[in-house]
Amino acid sequence: MACAAAFGTGGCFGGDEDSAGGSSREAATERATPAPKGSAPRAGEPPEAGQVRGWSDALNAGDYRRAASFFAEGAIIEQGGEIRLRDRAAAIAFNRSLPCRATVTEVEDEKETVLATFRLRQGDGPEQVCGGIARVRFKFKDGKFSEWRQLAETMSEGQPA
Repeated sequence: MACAAAFGTGGCFGGDEDSAGGSSREAATERATPAPKGSAPRAGEPPEAGQVRGWSDALNAGDYRRAASFFAEGAIIEQGGEIRLRDRAAAIAFNRSLPCRATVTEVEDEKETVLATFRLRQGDGPEQVCGGIARVRFKFKDGKFSEWRQLAETMSEGQPA
């Protein structure tokens, strides 16, 4: 999947299987930091929808440190390949690498996970063609994303999810 069709890909992030970065002091702070407060979920949405929307809001505002705070230490990211965010620095780098911004249009409860649908638009990064729809499956641990798995499909606006 190309960067233009999604939030970004592992290749755009430049990470490898285990991303490096961050100091041990920063890692200890990350472990001690409680889950960030998301927004209130909308009627009919699972409670985790607030965390997904809070993360999206932080990302859209270019607040990569806040966006990173929604990820658990060791979170798994899947975008065509799989990487692990070992620490806060890696989570900040991942969020900064996403070329598109997005509006959350739907969050569905899948029991063990939630599936969020995003309408993509241009971000602040290098010139990318951002548009269409992307879907990401989230798994949570202690109120933070332990898994962030972007589905491989690429959809344009009118295509059903």
